[in-house]
Amino acid sequence: AEEAELQPLIDQVRAMLRSMNDGDTSASAYDTAWVAMVPKPDGGGGAQPQFPATVRWIVDHQLPDGSWGDSALFSAYDRMINTLACVVALTKWSLEPARCEAGLSFLHENMWRLAEEEAESMPIGFEIAFPSLIQTARDLGVVDFPYGHPALQSIYANREVKLKRIPRDMMHRVPTSILHSLEGMPDLDWPRLLNLQSCDGS
Repeated sequence: AEEAELQPLIDQVRAMLRSMNDGDTSASAYDTAWVAMVPKPDGGGGAQPQFPATVRWIVDHQLPDGSWGDSALFSAYDRMINTLACVVALTKWSLEPARCEAGLSFLHENMWRLAEEEAESMPIGFEIAFPSLIQTARDLGVVDFPYGHPALQSIYANREVKLKRIPRDMMHRVPTSILHSLEGMPDLDWPRLLNLQSCDGS
């Protein structure tokens, strides 16, 4: 009954968004993977994803080379972070081992590209988010990831530099650029961070 009541409002919002003519936003494998990792709050007998459609999207959008990301443009940063995020999401729910294996194979074969990529093309927050994903993979028991690859060393170094530049206490008190990469930050004080939320909810 609740869904039936909401449907006209949903249709109205969709129509308004379609009429905006403000361009398209392409799907993001990275963002989808993070949403796919959200567990149902009442998982019952076993943990389950809160948004199973996101898991289906991941399964349906793996590229032929085993990666996830922009199929039209190859960027090592894009492909590596998207692929690892999708592998982590599937691993979290013990799903699609063959797809995970193909993704990990892609990561093994292409990790060197991170050292060759132009630093200027690194997405904002990559040096925070990618190491965090690597740690999540390790915590989930993903063994077939090149954790010690030399191409990762400069990323880890950049992460340390950035984290030293913005002290943790300041990060919780005033808006900083690190807010863009909160998914890559462990042990956050969320009650304090929520004080930084804007009145529009962002």
